[in-house]
Amino acid sequence: MKFIRLLEFCSSFSSSREDIQNRLPKALKQNPQVFEPYEKALQKLDAENWELIKQKLKKRLIKHSLRGWSQFFETLSEVKGFSYLIDEKCSSIKFILESSISTPDMKGKQSNGNGVLLESKVIGFSNDERKYILENSERLSSGQELVIRKVEEGLSNGLGNKIRKTIESAKVQLFSYKPSDATIRRIIYLTVQLDIPYMLDPRKYAEVVNFFKRLIKNETDVEIIVDREISTI
Repeated sequence: MKFIRLLEFCSSFSSSREDIQNRLPKALKQNPQVFEPYEKALQKLDAENWELIKQKLKKRLIKHSLRGWSQFFETLSEVKGFSYLIDEKCSSIKFILESSISTPDMKGKQSNGNGVLLESKVIGFSNDERKYILENSERLSSGQELVIRKVEEGLSNGLGNKIRKTIESAKVQLFSYKPSDATIRRIIYLTVQLDIPYMLDPRKYAEVVNFFKRLIKNETDVEIIVDREISTI
């Protein structure tokens, strides 16, 4: 796949940005499978929304010592929510400009003319997982013995609470926005990146899947769409 828009984003800076203009093109070559879903979604944007998201991405180029480029990827995940609305045959989709008032990420019209709101959220690696990965990466590069950790069984309280809090936060944003259309479909679009133990252990993975299924089944106020690793929901 040609990374037309991600490379265009890299070239859109008037001055040299070593972190993006060099690192991102290399990453596209080394791990194209990671970036292909984002590029596919970006290519669905019309010119106006593409310019808006480019400006938003530029503001999210802050590398955190622990969480890395998470802000950048969270913004890219919003675009996949946009892509989902297109696949749902929605039209007039627009990103909602950020303000001091809590708002969802975007709005649009369904094929029946009724309104739709979407809030994109990312449930990423836990801080403990990121610390573990960083520590072992450093040990691997220096030839030290890798750290072996004890993994608890089942779905941790931390992950369960994180998922619930993320959904509640998204609901606040969706219901704080008062659209002119009284008939509104409200969607929470979740991108989920599970810690490695959940991906390697089929039983732990199944528990997370079933947890999401229960949440989706019991939710009456909004629709919850789960993307990426939890692909069986």
